[in-house]
Amino acid sequence: MATEFASCRNPTQRRGYVLLIVLAVSVLVVTVLSTLAQTSLRRGLQAADAERNLQQRWGGETLQEALLLNASKVFSAQEERTAELTPGVPPPPTIRDAITLSGVTFDLLLGDEDAKLNLNTVYHQSGRMKTEQVLAEVQPRLARAIRLVPAVKPLQRSRESRPGTDQDRTDQDQPSEQSQGAPRALRSWGEVFDMGQLQRDLASEAALPTVTTGITCWGGGQLNFRRATDDAILAVAASVVQDGAARRLVQRYRQNPTVGVNTLLQTEVSNQQNREQLARLFSQSSNNFSLWINASASDGQSWRRFVVMSRDDEGVIRYEQFQH
Repeated sequence: MATEFASCRNPTQRRGYVLLIVLAVSVLVVTVLSTLAQTSLRRGLQAADAERNLQQRWGGETLQEALLLNASKVFSAQEERTAELTPGVPPPPTIRDAITLSGVTFDLLLGDEDAKLNLNTVYHQSGRMKTEQVLAEVQPRLARAIRLVPAVKPLQRSRESRPGTDQDRTDQDQPSEQSQGAPRALRSWGEVFDMGQLQRDLASEAALPTVTTGITCWGGGQLNFRRATDDAILAVAASVVQDGAARRLVQRYRQNPTVGVNTLLQTEVSNQQNREQLARLFSQSSNNFSLWINASASDGQSWRRFVVMSRDDEGVIRYEQFQH
């Protein structure tokens, strides 16, 4: 009797064990599949990120090469159009555009660095305090964030600190020959602005290219007289001559914008040493250009790059790049 009862239980127990094993295997399979799905999803997202980054970088590299190498022609064409449409008004030192490639939008800001106010030129001509003052005047929106941290001392004293007037200065008080060969004291915006304060004032780091279109830490040191704004010309000229003489220089040029800079200096600046110094600070051509690139994808991810292209007198091209 007991034997018969035991024999009846064994099949049930075996079925219970089988059920437990099936459940355990099912749980294991589900766990493995879930892990595989998560791994697959993660790798898919990584692949998508890699593809997007590749598109951003490839597109940025392509646009950089195409635009910077042709920047001189682009700005020359813009200068001609501006002269026809608005005579006497300088063309803007930057050109903004946007293009979408493979789902990535590239916001572009092409700049003529030699048409902007070069802060290194002002610094070496006039010193740190005067540079801060000039910068606050031409960029009042950024005044609270100005914090110059130059890498080297200025090469000469401020005009205001020199004794005498333009007519009675001695040779010892005259500026030394520098500008193009001057060491770069301000090498990036981090040495010009308190970046934390600047970001708070602008509310967005991406706004930096827009609010700095008229100033530069790069370029060759000479200001392209034909393309520069009145404020830029005044700031550079006032580092050598009195403010009134600097204003008359700009006024005479706007009255006759076809006159060459050397001819203008010859007629408007009587002091030979001042005239020679201004001739070293001004030019009528541009060899240094820049490009801001902001590549943004549909998922909100962005990639930014700032590139400066310079070309020396021998035609050798050099690139300086900032990326984040």
